[in-house]
Amino acid sequence: MDAFHLPKLYCPFPQELNPLMNDIEGEALERWAKYLGVHAKHSVFRKLQRSHFPVLLGRCHPGATKEAMRAALDFLIWNFSWDDQVDVGDVPAEWVRQQSEMALAVLKGAIPYHDAPPLLWLLASIRERISERMPAEWMERFIHSCHCYFKGTIWEAEVRSQRVCLDVDTYIELRRLSVGTYMGFTQVEAIEGFLLPESVLSHPAIAELIQTATDVIAWANDLFSLAQDLKDDFHPNLVFSIQKQHGLPLQEAIDRAVEMHDAAVRRFIELETSLPSFGEHDANVATLVSGVRRWIRANVDWSIQTGRYQEGGEAEAISPKSRVA
Repeated sequence: MDAFHLPKLYCPFPQELNPLMNDIEGEALERWAKYLGVHAKHSVFRKLQRSHFPVLLGRCHPGATKEAMRAALDFLIWNFSWDDQVDVGDVPAEWVRQQSEMALAVLKGAIPYHDAPPLLWLLASIRERISERMPAEWMERFIHSCHCYFKGTIWEAEVRSQRVCLDVDTYIELRRLSVGTYMGFTQVEAIEGFLLPESVLSHPAIAELIQTATDVIAWANDLFSLAQDLKDDFHPNLVFSIQKQHGLPLQEAIDRAVEMHDAAVRRFIELETSLPSFGEHDANVATLVSGVRRWIRANVDWSIQTGRYQEGGEAEAISPKSRVA
Protein backbone atom coordinates (compact mmCIF):
# COMPACT_ATOMS: atom_id res chain seq x y z
CA MET A 1 0.00 0.00 0.00
CA ASP A 2 1.30 3.45 -0.92
CA ALA A 3 2.00 5.69 2.04
CA PHE A 4 -0.09 8.84 2.16
CA HIS A 5 -0.66 11.86 4.35
CA LEU A 6 -4.06 13.09 5.49
CA PRO A 7 -4.01 16.91 5.74
CA LYS A 8 -5.82 18.61 8.58
CA LEU A 9 -9.59 18.76 8.23
CA TYR A 10 -11.24 22.11 8.87
CA CYS A 11 -13.67 21.78 11.78
CA PRO A 12 -14.00 25.02 13.79
CA PHE A 13 -16.80 23.81 16.04
CA PRO A 14 -16.22 23.28 19.78
CA GLN A 15 -15.97 19.87 21.35
CA GLU A 16 -18.88 19.09 23.67
CA LEU A 17 -19.38 16.21 26.07
CA ASN A 18 -22.36 14.82 27.92
CA PRO A 19 -21.36 14.44 31.59
CA LEU A 20 -23.46 11.27 31.77
CA MET A 21 -21.51 9.49 29.01
CA ASN A 22 -19.75 7.00 31.28
CA ASP A 23 -23.03 5.95 32.90
CA ILE A 24 -24.76 5.82 29.51
CA GLU A 25 -22.04 3.64 28.05
CA GLY A 26 -22.08 1.19 30.98
CA GLU A 27 -25.85 0.81 30.77
CA ALA A 28 -25.77 0.40 26.99
CA LEU A 29 -23.17 -2.37 27.12
CA GLU A 30 -25.15 -4.14 29.82
CA ARG A 31 -28.31 -3.95 27.67
CA TRP A 32 -26.53 -5.26 24.60
CA ALA A 33 -24.93 -8.10 26.54
CA LYS A 34 -28.47 -9.19 27.43
CA TYR A 35 -29.68 -8.66 23.86
CA LEU A 36 -26.90 -10.83 22.46
CA GLY A 37 -27.12 -13.47 25.18
CA VAL A 38 -24.71 -16.29 24.37
CA HIS A 39 -23.15 -14.07 21.72
CA ALA A 40 -22.04 -11.49 24.29
CA LYS A 41 -18.49 -12.85 24.29
CA HIS A 42 -18.37 -12.88 20.51
CA SER A 43 -15.99 -10.61 18.58
CA VAL A 44 -18.99 -8.50 17.52
CA PHE A 45 -19.65 -7.55 21.13
CA ARG A 46 -15.98 -6.87 21.78
CA LYS A 47 -16.05 -4.53 18.80
CA LEU A 48 -19.04 -2.75 20.34
CA GLN A 49 -17.04 -2.26 23.51
CA ARG A 50 -14.15 -0.72 21.60
CA SER A 51 -16.38 1.50 19.46
CA HIS A 52 -17.78 3.63 22.31
CA PHE A 53 -21.00 4.50 20.46
CA PRO A 54 -22.46 6.24 23.55
CA VAL A 55 -19.55 8.68 23.34
CA LEU A 56 -20.58 9.58 19.79
CA LEU A 57 -24.21 10.19 20.71
CA GLY A 58 -23.22 11.95 23.93
CA ARG A 59 -21.06 14.40 21.97
CA CYS A 60 -24.03 15.08 19.69
CA HIS A 61 -26.39 15.70 22.62
CA PRO A 62 -24.37 17.10 25.54
CA GLY A 63 -27.43 18.16 27.52
CA ALA A 64 -29.70 15.18 26.94
CA THR A 65 -30.85 12.81 29.67
CA LYS A 66 -30.16 9.09 29.70
CA GLU A 67 -33.85 8.41 29.17
CA ALA A 68 -33.99 10.64 26.10
CA MET A 69 -30.99 8.93 24.50
CA ARG A 70 -31.62 5.29 25.39
CA ALA A 71 -33.68 4.17 22.36
CA ALA A 72 -31.72 6.38 19.96
CA LEU A 73 -28.48 4.91 21.26
CA ASP A 74 -29.70 1.37 20.76
CA PHE A 75 -30.67 2.27 17.20
CA LEU A 76 -27.25 3.83 16.61
CA ILE A 77 -25.52 0.66 17.81
CA TRP A 78 -27.91 -1.42 15.72
CA ASN A 79 -27.18 0.71 12.65
CA PHE A 80 -23.40 0.38 12.92
CA SER A 81 -23.73 -3.36 13.57
CA TRP A 82 -25.96 -3.67 10.52
CA ASP A 83 -23.56 -1.61 8.41
CA ASP A 84 -20.68 -3.88 9.37
CA GLN A 85 -22.44 -6.88 7.86
CA VAL A 86 -23.47 -5.25 4.57
CA ASP A 87 -20.54 -2.92 3.84
CA VAL A 88 -17.94 -5.53 2.92
CA GLY A 89 -16.59 -6.48 -0.46
CA ASP A 90 -17.74 -10.09 -0.76
CA VAL A 91 -21.39 -9.65 0.28
CA PRO A 92 -23.73 -10.20 -2.70
CA ALA A 93 -25.85 -7.19 -3.62
CA GLU A 94 -28.99 -9.34 -3.77
CA TRP A 95 -28.44 -10.50 -0.18
CA VAL A 96 -28.05 -6.87 0.93
CA ARG A 97 -31.29 -6.04 -0.88
CA GLN A 98 -33.19 -8.89 0.79
CA GLN A 99 -31.92 -8.01 4.25
CA SER A 100 -32.71 -4.33 3.72
CA GLU A 101 -36.24 -5.08 2.58
CA MET A 102 -36.82 -7.16 5.71
CA ALA A 103 -35.42 -4.42 7.95
CA LEU A 104 -37.59 -1.80 6.29
CA ALA A 105 -40.65 -4.01 6.77
CA VAL A 106 -39.82 -4.35 10.48
CA LEU A 107 -39.53 -0.58 10.80
CA LYS A 108 -43.00 -0.31 9.30
CA GLY A 109 -44.36 -2.70 11.94
CA ALA A 110 -43.87 -6.20 10.54
CA ILE A 111 -42.93 -8.98 12.96
CA PRO A 112 -39.75 -10.88 12.02
CA TYR A 113 -40.10 -14.56 11.21
CA HIS A 114 -39.21 -16.90 14.05
CA ASP A 115 -35.65 -17.69 12.95
CA ALA A 116 -34.84 -14.23 11.59
CA PRO A 117 -31.36 -12.85 12.30
CA PRO A 118 -31.02 -11.41 15.84
CA LEU A 119 -30.51 -7.89 14.48
CA LEU A 120 -34.00 -7.94 12.97
CA TRP A 121 -35.56 -8.89 16.30
CA LEU A 122 -33.54 -6.18 18.01
CA LEU A 123 -34.75 -3.68 15.42
CA ALA A 124 -38.35 -4.66 16.10
CA SER A 125 -37.86 -3.96 19.81
CA ILE A 126 -36.12 -0.65 19.19
CA ARG A 127 -38.81 0.43 16.73
CA GLU A 128 -41.54 -0.31 19.27
CA ARG A 129 -39.81 1.75 21.96
CA ILE A 130 -39.23 4.70 19.64
CA SER A 131 -42.81 4.67 18.34
CA GLU A 132 -44.14 4.82 21.90
CA ARG A 133 -42.46 8.21 22.35
CA MET A 134 -42.89 9.80 18.93
CA PRO A 135 -45.97 10.66 16.82
CA ALA A 136 -46.83 8.93 13.56
CA GLU A 137 -45.71 11.82 11.34
CA TRP A 138 -42.22 11.74 12.86
CA MET A 139 -42.05 7.94 12.55
CA GLU A 140 -42.91 8.27 8.87
CA ARG A 141 -40.01 10.68 8.35
CA PHE A 142 -37.64 8.50 10.36
CA ILE A 143 -38.57 5.40 8.37
CA HIS A 144 -38.04 7.35 5.15
CA SER A 145 -34.55 8.33 6.34
CA CYS A 146 -33.82 4.65 7.02
CA HIS A 147 -35.12 3.75 3.57
CA CYS A 148 -32.67 6.22 2.02
CA TYR A 149 -29.82 4.56 3.91
CA PHE A 150 -30.91 1.09 2.79
CA LYS A 151 -31.05 2.26 -0.84
CA GLY A 152 -27.52 3.58 -0.47
CA THR A 153 -26.12 0.35 0.95
CA ILE A 154 -27.79 -1.67 -1.81
CA TRP A 155 -26.35 0.65 -4.43
CA GLU A 156 -22.88 0.39 -2.87
CA ALA A 157 -23.10 -3.41 -2.91
CA GLU A 158 -24.08 -3.31 -6.59
CA VAL A 159 -21.10 -1.05 -7.37
CA ARG A 160 -18.72 -3.42 -5.59
CA SER A 161 -20.15 -6.46 -7.38
CA GLN A 162 -19.87 -4.70 -10.75
CA ARG A 163 -16.25 -3.80 -9.93
CA VAL A 164 -16.58 -0.23 -11.17
CA CYS A 165 -15.38 3.14 -9.90
CA LEU A 166 -18.08 5.80 -10.17
CA ASP A 167 -17.56 9.28 -11.51
CA VAL A 168 -17.53 11.97 -8.83
CA ASP A 169 -21.07 13.30 -9.35
CA THR A 170 -22.59 9.82 -9.31
CA TYR A 171 -20.57 8.88 -6.25
CA ILE A 172 -21.77 11.98 -4.39
CA GLU A 173 -25.36 10.95 -5.15
CA LEU A 174 -24.70 7.46 -3.78
CA ARG A 175 -22.81 8.61 -0.71
CA ARG A 176 -25.48 11.04 0.40
CA LEU A 177 -27.70 7.98 0.80
CA SER A 178 -25.29 5.41 2.20
CA VAL A 179 -23.66 7.61 4.85
CA GLY A 180 -26.86 7.42 6.90
CA THR A 181 -26.76 10.92 8.39
CA TYR A 182 -30.46 11.60 7.79
CA MET A 183 -31.31 8.97 10.39
CA GLY A 184 -29.18 10.75 13.02
CA PHE A 185 -30.38 14.22 12.06
CA THR A 186 -34.03 13.13 12.25
CA GLN A 187 -33.46 11.79 15.76
CA VAL A 188 -32.33 15.23 16.98
CA GLU A 189 -36.03 16.05 17.35
CA ALA A 190 -36.74 12.87 19.32
CA ILE A 191 -33.81 13.30 21.70
CA GLU A 192 -34.15 17.04 22.24
CA GLY A 193 -37.94 16.88 22.59
CA PHE A 194 -39.49 18.95 19.81
CA LEU A 195 -41.22 18.45 16.48
CA LEU A 196 -40.90 20.65 13.41
CA PRO A 197 -43.58 20.73 10.69
CA GLU A 198 -42.81 19.45 7.22
CA SER A 199 -43.19 22.99 5.85
CA VAL A 200 -40.10 24.01 7.83
CA LEU A 201 -38.04 20.86 7.25
CA SER A 202 -38.63 20.98 3.49
CA HIS A 203 -37.66 24.66 3.21
CA PRO A 204 -34.79 24.99 0.68
CA ALA A 205 -32.51 26.65 3.24
CA ILE A 206 -32.95 23.81 5.74
CA ALA A 207 -32.70 21.15 3.04
CA GLU A 208 -29.41 22.57 1.73
CA LEU A 209 -27.97 22.87 5.23
CA ILE A 210 -28.81 19.24 5.98
CA GLN A 211 -27.36 18.07 2.66
CA THR A 212 -24.19 20.10 3.21
CA ALA A 213 -23.70 18.59 6.68
CA THR A 214 -24.20 15.18 5.11
CA ASP A 215 -21.41 15.91 2.63
CA VAL A 216 -19.08 17.06 5.42
CA ILE A 217 -19.56 13.84 7.38
CA ALA A 218 -19.39 11.64 4.28
CA TRP A 219 -16.13 13.15 3.06
CA ALA A 220 -14.58 12.97 6.53
CA ASN A 221 -15.53 9.31 6.83
CA ASP A 222 -14.15 8.54 3.38
CA LEU A 223 -10.84 10.14 4.32
CA PHE A 224 -10.67 8.40 7.69
CA SER A 225 -11.49 5.02 6.12
CA LEU A 226 -9.14 5.37 3.17
CA ALA A 227 -6.45 2.97 4.41
CA GLN A 228 -9.10 0.35 5.08
CA ASP A 229 -10.87 0.91 1.75
CA LEU A 230 -7.61 0.59 -0.16
CA LYS A 231 -7.54 -3.05 0.96
CA ASP A 232 -11.08 -3.72 -0.30
CA ASP A 233 -11.14 -3.95 -4.10
CA PHE A 234 -13.60 -1.50 -5.67
CA HIS A 235 -14.93 -0.15 -2.37
CA PRO A 236 -16.62 3.17 -3.21
CA ASN A 237 -14.73 6.16 -1.81
CA LEU A 238 -14.62 9.82 -2.83
CA VAL A 239 -10.83 9.71 -3.14
CA PHE A 240 -10.97 6.82 -5.63
CA SER A 241 -13.59 8.57 -7.77
CA ILE A 242 -11.54 11.79 -7.84
CA GLN A 243 -8.37 9.86 -8.61
CA LYS A 244 -9.87 7.97 -11.56
CA GLN A 245 -11.89 10.83 -13.05
CA HIS A 246 -8.98 13.28 -13.03
CA GLY A 247 -6.10 10.84 -13.47
CA LEU A 248 -4.38 11.94 -10.26
CA PRO A 249 -1.84 10.30 -7.97
CA LEU A 250 -3.34 9.12 -4.69
CA GLN A 251 -2.02 12.02 -2.59
CA GLU A 252 -3.36 14.66 -4.98
CA ALA A 253 -6.77 12.98 -4.96
CA ILE A 254 -6.69 13.01 -1.15
CA ASP A 255 -5.84 16.71 -1.15
CA ARG A 256 -8.80 17.45 -3.42
CA ALA A 257 -11.13 15.44 -1.19
CA VAL A 258 -9.91 17.44 1.81
CA GLU A 259 -10.60 20.65 -0.12
CA MET A 260 -14.15 19.44 -0.82
CA HIS A 261 -14.64 18.65 2.87
CA ASP A 262 -13.36 22.02 4.01
CA ALA A 263 -15.43 23.88 1.41
CA ALA A 264 -18.54 22.05 2.63
CA VAL A 265 -17.79 23.06 6.23
CA ARG A 266 -17.48 26.70 5.18
CA ARG A 267 -20.71 26.44 3.20
CA PHE A 268 -22.47 24.97 6.23
CA ILE A 269 -21.38 27.96 8.32
CA GLU A 270 -22.65 30.35 5.64
CA LEU A 271 -25.99 28.58 5.51
CA GLU A 272 -26.36 28.54 9.29
CA THR A 273 -25.68 32.25 9.62
CA SER A 274 -28.06 33.19 6.79
CA LEU A 275 -31.11 31.11 7.71
CA PRO A 276 -34.42 32.97 7.38
CA SER A 277 -36.82 33.34 10.27
CA PHE A 278 -39.38 30.60 10.73
CA GLY A 279 -41.47 32.61 13.20
CA GLU A 280 -42.71 30.53 16.10
CA HIS A 281 -40.41 27.68 15.07
CA ASP A 282 -37.15 29.65 15.31
CA ALA A 283 -36.11 28.18 18.66
CA ASN A 284 -36.64 24.60 17.49
CA VAL A 285 -34.89 25.28 14.19
CA ALA A 286 -31.91 26.59 16.17
CA THR A 287 -31.91 23.39 18.23
CA LEU A 288 -32.01 21.26 15.09
CA VAL A 289 -29.15 23.18 13.49
CA SER A 290 -27.10 22.94 16.69
CA GLY A 291 -27.69 19.20 16.73
CA VAL A 292 -26.55 18.84 13.12
CA ARG A 293 -23.47 20.98 13.79
CA ARG A 294 -22.60 18.85 16.81
CA TRP A 295 -22.87 15.74 14.64
CA ILE A 296 -20.16 17.17 12.37
CA ARG A 297 -17.75 17.73 15.25
CA ALA A 298 -18.71 14.59 17.16
CA ASN A 299 -18.14 12.39 14.12
CA VAL A 300 -14.58 13.68 13.72
CA ASP A 301 -13.67 13.41 17.41
CA TRP A 302 -15.23 9.96 17.81
CA SER A 303 -13.63 8.63 14.62
CA ILE A 304 -10.19 9.72 15.83
CA GLN A 305 -10.75 8.49 19.39
CA THR A 306 -11.97 5.01 18.45
CA GLY A 307 -10.23 4.39 15.12
CA ARG A 308 -13.59 3.17 13.82
CA TYR A 309 -12.63 3.74 10.19
CA GLN A 310 -8.95 2.86 10.39
CA GLU A 311 -9.06 -0.84 11.20
CA GLY A 312 -6.01 -2.41 9.65
CA GLY A 313 -4.88 0.97 8.29
CA GLU A 314 -1.45 2.46 7.92
CA ALA A 315 -0.87 4.24 11.21
CA GLU A 316 2.11 6.19 9.98
CA ALA A 317 0.09 7.52 7.06
CA ILE A 318 -2.91 8.73 9.04
CA SER A 319 -1.64 9.91 12.39
CA PRO A 320 -4.57 11.21 14.51
CA LYS A 321 -2.47 14.13 15.73
CA SER A 322 -2.76 15.93 12.39
CA ARG A 323 -6.36 15.35 11.39
CA VAL A 324 -8.33 18.35 12.63
CA ALA A 325 -7.72 22.05 12.40
